Amino acid sequence: MPLVYADTSALFAFFHPKDQFSNALTEAVRELSPDFVYWSYIRFELRHNLRQSRFDSYGELAWSALRAAERTQARLRWESNLKCDSVIEAADEFSGHIAKQFSAGCGDFLHISAARRLLHLSGINGFWTCDAEQAKAAKAAGLDVRLFTR
Repeated sequence: MPLVYADTSALFAFFHPKDQFSNALTEAVRELSPDFVYWSYIRFELRHNLRQSRFDSYGELAWSALRAAERTQARLRWESNLKCDSVIEAADEFSGHIAKQFSAGCGDFLHISAARRLLHLSGINGFWTCDAEQAKAAKAAGLDVRLFTR
């Protein structure tokens, strides 16, 4: 199975059936059957965003699906090589080089820096996002980017 770094926008769309990018993500997963990198920052950001969506049955379904995936490690592969402090340092350095060229936010730079590190350590097979600005910065960082659109 390929290992893909999917940012939180992509993972949210994968778990939440009513997200605008859900169909595109579901199709890509059916096509490639990847595992997704899972680490403390993604875990926090994804859980936070899904908790905020728990106002209807679709949000509850997404939350339940994430919790089941975490328990069974289905599709989510915990990456112990990523430590927050070292990824923050790498993101800060990367930002120092190209922040003026892209309007991607600081969280985007964390995702890109984590993926860059894993490209060398674990040989990830791509970077998935639903964020066009982040996709531009990730391409500039040398990542194989798949941008999902509606």
